[in-house]
Amino acid sequence: MFPLKVDIGAAGANTSRGFAPGIAAAVGIHWASLSPQPTDTDVGIGVFGALLGAPKDPNLMSNSDGVAYGGAYLEVGHTLSQGSFWRTWAAGRGEYLASSAFGDDHKGFGAAGRLSVELFTSGAGIEPRGVFLGTYAIGLYVEAGVRDVAPELGAVHVSGGLTFRTPFVFSP
Repeated sequence: MFPLKVDIGAAGANTSRGFAPGIAAAVGIHWASLSPQPTDTDVGIGVFGALLGAPKDPNLMSNSDGVAYGGAYLEVGHTLSQGSFWRTWAAGRGEYLASSAFGDDHKGFGAAGRLSVELFTSGAGIEPRGVFLGTYAIGLYVEAGVRDVAPELGAVHVSGGLTFRTPFVFSP
């Protein structure tokens, strides 16, 4: 198992047809998931995506009311505060993404800021059945971002949900 950070939550953005709520997810390889000691800095790369459902426009014959975006990210974070089993993070993320809204496709860049809090345990271990190195964690996050997206999709996006960390685990 790779040292991952996984986010699953609710997302939303304004569109030309009104607010579009939906779901979002991200998965990436992160330093704070691999580090056997609590760390103040996190750097990670990964992929993200969201599916949103916009209100239908009764004046249009089109059935295309779905909104989707996703791509790759590079994230850097720093702890704001921490205890022996909890910590809070502030992070910034740069993104390269593709988006689709009401039949229009677009490629662009984005940036997001996030605050999160997590409960964690970390360490390292070697035994005959395998190797463990890094951090297990569960937490909550909120995020706001600005993205260069398809024309009828607003540039400001928000999300929030659960975040998980898994360590590096190898078992032959």
